[in-house]
Amino acid sequence: MGLFSGNVERRNIFPEPPVPPFPGADMGGYVTTSSKPDTALTIPTVWSCVDLLASSVSSLPLETFRRDADPTAVPRRILDPKLVTAPDGLMTQSEWLHMLMVSLLLRGNAYGLITRDSMARPVSVHLLDPDAVDVRVDKDTGLITYWYARKANRQIPTADVWHVRGMTLPGKQVGLSPIAYAAAVLGLDLSSRDFASGFFQGGGIPKAVLESDQRVNQEEARTLKDRVMASLRGREPIVLGLGTKYTQVQVKPEESQFLATQNANVAQICRYFRVPAAMVDGPAGGGMQYSNTEQRGIEFLTYSLANWLKRIEDAYYRLLPGTQYVKFNVHQLLRLDAETQAKVDLERIAAKIVAPSELRARDGLDPMTEDQKTEISMVPLMLSGSGRVTGNVTPVSNDAPVPAAENPTGA
Repeated sequence: MGLFSGNVERRNIFPEPPVPPFPGADMGGYVTTSSKPDTALTIPTVWSCVDLLASSVSSLPLETFRRDADPTAVPRRILDPKLVTAPDGLMTQSEWLHMLMVSLLLRGNAYGLITRDSMARPVSVHLLDPDAVDVRVDKDTGLITYWYARKANRQIPTADVWHVRGMTLPGKQVGLSPIAYAAAVLGLDLSSRDFASGFFQGGGIPKAVLESDQRVNQEEARTLKDRVMASLRGREPIVLGLGTKYTQVQVKPEESQFLATQNANVAQICRYFRVPAAMVDGPAGGGMQYSNTEQRGIEFLTYSLANWLKRIEDAYYRLLPGTQYVKFNVHQLLRLDAETQAKVDLERIAAKIVAPSELRARDGLDPMTEDQKTEISMVPLMLSGSGRVTGNVTPVSNDAPVPAAENPTGA
């Protein structure tokens, strides 16, 4: 909930959700300790979802292109500037992207301080602690100002702030924190784990029962109980009176670990991050099954990563000069198995879409030498229109006799 001072609205980094979970719901106390990022990261599912998304984005190559004046021309790949290869200057590109994603996933916002050269061109972006950034919006003019608490709460020029938002409500300038909105689900997960911990410490049900076929008054029962507890603490044999039986309470494993509750929590948390539960070792629900890694990669890229990749690419556009822009290379997420990739390559060569030299360059191979070309020519491979290999594929030796039809002289 905003805090107002004059005509300036100050927004907390973790506001109470302005939209109630259902009409008429009481929003008081909705933000709990479970909505704090440091607390939320103690939940394995939150850690796994955040790390999976952040690691996936940071592992993708970020490439720079330039558009030509002709809109029909294919954009040209250009040399990546330092602003792309090392955005902060103090860390690698993958580290910077990982940190950027963690801020977006936990806080819903990422803030960067832009450093410029003598020509006022951005040369680096230093990511700021989102907890220390205060965004203020003037109610009358809509002017946005940024204040940084780590610098004696000084104002940062808006032009020098690189602000990337997650999901944002219309008319708002600050992204919504997934952790704040998932507070109820996260609190349930933490509560179930606390109860499970207390269960194993004896807080759930008694560990054992003492039975006797004789009448036992309260004082005798207390004495017998104290003797048993003392023996258990000292790990000594238990000596009971006649007619007394010690029975340990047995609990089913699935009941002692509250698996149903925990699995339900995993699925709920994954929905907030749009991560398939099966990808963080959770329950595979909805009949979502993949026949190969390519289909799984396409599903993950389309519904989990594409939104974040597009937001980062668009935010980067304002940092680059002219018609330059960046784009993530997602091909590694769509890798085929070796057999399928070989078939696709053959089909593309047969259809004259690519040249063999292009595929060699893609695989990191140098152009063929003359000796290699001669050796390859000894393997008479033929490709059909569908890319299928036909003909004799047995290597031909230099010493093999040449058929008479091809050697009219008989030499």
